[in-house]
Amino acid sequence: MATATFGSPIKKVYGETVSLTTTAAHLLFRPTYHEVMFYCSTAWRMGIAPRLASVQYYNGTTYSDYTFQAIDRDDTSHVPLDAMATSHYLYLGFADKVRGFYFNIDGTNKNANAATLDMEYCSAISAGVGTFTDVASDSDGTTAGGVTLTQDGLYSFTLPAVVRGSITTLSSQQLYWYRFAPSATLSATIDLIDIIPACDTTDYAYMEGGLGYQFALNLVQNGAFEFDHTGTGTLNISWIQH
Repeated sequence: MATATFGSPIKKVYGETVSLTTTAAHLLFRPTYHEVMFYCSTAWRMGIAPRLASVQYYNGTTYSDYTFQAIDRDDTSHVPLDAMATSHYLYLGFADKVRGFYFNIDGTNKNANAATLDMEYCSAISAGVGTFTDVASDSDGTTAGGVTLTQDGLYSFTLPAVVRGSITTLSSQQLYWYRFAPSATLSATIDLIDIIPACDTTDYAYMEGGLGYQFALNLVQNGAFEFDHTGTGTLNISWIQH
């Protein structure tokens, strides 16, 4: 059992479970918690994804910051993509490269208009200005019947040669930037409850069944987990706050 040690006593704990299957599960870190404990009775796999550090919505004129709403794990807050037009962009800045992101979408306030997402990555930055290039081999798990952002799902793509840097209009942080726009105007009300970073690879670590694992969280670099299983299982998760 791996044990993380902090110099301050435990302040708060929180427990939840994740149902594991052969389809990867995506889970944001719980805000303000510093350690996590895992237990599953059968063997499972785990990946650690980079932190989503900046979310900026551009409506053609101004930029709005929705970083907190995207990662706070609160169903009452959200990133609004209401009537998002083809000239609008949602910019996502990460602490490291990602191969996609999982969208948790409100069950009522979702897109119903026929559209796809035009996904791009930042391939160059010069004097604070980014150049964006289409991703390759993208797959939109939020699509149903030709309608994007209509269900929870993973938007994935081949890991691109994304560069790290600061884009003046977005943030002073040195981040890896991605953005998307719709191919047609989206529905009047769309709420993205969570945006969960995906790992840069699906070569997850192997975790033994019947053992407890405890880790200190790197809150600066990382922000989410991916879990996988060869069959099915229940992962018990305990978050620890100091």
